[in-house]
Amino acid sequence: MRAVIFFIALCFVSAVSAQNIPKTGTDTTVDVVCWNTEWLGDAQNGPSNEVTQMKNVVAVIKGMDMDLWGMCEVSSPAAWDTLKARLPEYDGVISTWSQTQKTALLYRKSMFRVLNAQHILAVYEREFASGRLPLEVMLEVSSGIKKDTMYAIVLHLKANTGTTAEKAESYDFRKRSSEALKEYMDARKSRKFLVIGDWNDDLDVSIYNNLATPFARILSDTSQYYFPSRALTLSGQRSTVSFSNMIDHQMINRSMRPYFVAGSAAVFRADAYISGYGSNTSDHYPVTARYDFRRTPPAVGVKMIRKPWYFDGKGWWFEGGVKPKLCRIYQTDGRLLYSGEPIMPHVFPAGLYVLELQDTENRTYRGFWFHGVR
Repeated sequence: MRAVIFFIALCFVSAVSAQNIPKTGTDTTVDVVCWNTEWLGDAQNGPSNEVTQMKNVVAVIKGMDMDLWGMCEVSSPAAWDTLKARLPEYDGVISTWSQTQKTALLYRKSMFRVLNAQHILAVYEREFASGRLPLEVMLEVSSGIKKDTMYAIVLHLKANTGTTAEKAESYDFRKRSSEALKEYMDARKSRKFLVIGDWNDDLDVSIYNNLATPFARILSDTSQYYFPSRALTLSGQRSTVSFSNMIDHQMINRSMRPYFVAGSAAVFRADAYISGYGSNTSDHYPVTARYDFRRTPPAVGVKMIRKPWYFDGKGWWFEGGVKPKLCRIYQTDGRLLYSGEPIMPHVFPAGLYVLELQDTENRTYRGFWFHGVR
């Protein structure tokens, strides 16, 4: 009986102490976290007390007060619904594959609006842990009076588990899946990409046999890609409770890089605030970084010309019937309203807009669009 009372008391203390989580988000930046919550909602795996785990996860999210959470191992629809119900300032998108462990994107409703969500790279299903495909969410970001569009991709790559042969195969899967992701982003360079989640490997050398990092191809393309979390690897930090490596990462592409706040990447050591964190909450720590969308990156390769396009009632075309690669629509005050395919995305009120079209050679053309105005 005493053991039962002690266990109940321990669970209570662990959950209550989580309420002391310090605020780490700011009011002027977009604060991003990736966090593997270790089988959240699955009583047969991970922390055994689901009630305590949920209380602690909610407390961490509320206390840190961040804006965008890329989550891994959300392991039941009921747990996902409970999480959102206890966090009324947030909403989210969860993956729809058949595996129990799912990735999800939790976002602050006052700052983000979902424009589209999908799984990508389905032809690489086996490489992505036999079906754990990247979850890509297209978001409209509101930061002050300015709006922008970004693509958040949540990853959970193949873990380094099993026999020696299985670990070797997992290493190869991480390498091939990350290269497939790079090819996907290479073909969409104008988009602002943020890739977050559990990459299950480090950025200096691999956790498997000290081989070259499986992400070498991305890391070597320094003109296009950058890992904010690499600074954490180089400073000897870790993102899990039991191992010494950084395996949870944030990665951004060239279009997103100007918004990253230098030096803001960090590991949030939640075990400093939650007693028994590794056994009652998660075996991973949240990994954070900040992005400032109030910044205005310098325009590169922009040509101001009068009207190189036409509108056919459904979308835009360059003269000669060439389809643009990308379309952006701005208000005249510079606020971005849409970024995506060269189609009419919404019903815009009649008025004057700035239209920007990009061709397949990444040349950008900009001019006025008089919508519904004769």
